[in-house]
Amino acid sequence: MNDDKQGSDTKSVVELTNGSSEDGKETANPDAPENNPQYTTVYVGNLAPEVTQLDLHRHFHAFGAGVLEEVRVQRDKGFGFVRYNTHAEAALAIQMGNNQSILFGKPIKCSWGSKPTPPGTNSNPLPPPAPGPLQGFTATDMMSYERQLAMSKMGGALMHPLMGQHPSIKQVGGSMGMGATGASQAIYDGGFQNVAAAQQLMYYQ
Repeated sequence: MNDDKQGSDTKSVVELTNGSSEDGKETANPDAPENNPQYTTVYVGNLAPEVTQLDLHRHFHAFGAGVLEEVRVQRDKGFGFVRYNTHAEAALAIQMGNNQSILFGKPIKCSWGSKPTPPGTNSNPLPPPAPGPLQGFTATDMMSYERQLAMSKMGGALMHPLMGQHPSIKQVGGSMGMGATGASQAIYDGGFQNVAAAQQLMYYQ
């Protein structure tokens, strides 16, 4: 009895999935770009005529959505393409690009590129774009942004122990009147003690 009920439930779910949704549009199509993992290219429309390939690269690099593989701009036609390493990264970039993203005073419009990335395409990530004057950003701002990005990629865990030592080193240096040499000595001593403590732990185990 239960088996029959389960079977009919499953059937109704299948019919719902394959049918049309309430607004008359077809529901999920496995071959549509948003469902096909081979689509990794973002179409970027409504570009201002002065937008260059480098500008577009910087703009999408700043999203941090993933690994950029290729950036192309058709300046005379006002659109461009940004290819990502994976489908998920491209999907995130489309979402971010359509969320009040403005380049040279114009809101960009993102959607899926019309062609899938051919299977077996070698991954060849682009290097980070050279920092330059973005709207409201100076070259110095961009450089500090790049540094922050690099530090965050290194991982917070790596930075925390060092950050934790800084205040105490400054206090030691200040209270005993030591200069830079004293501060570096304090780092050395601190590091040496940590190593010694670790060795003792290993010995006792």
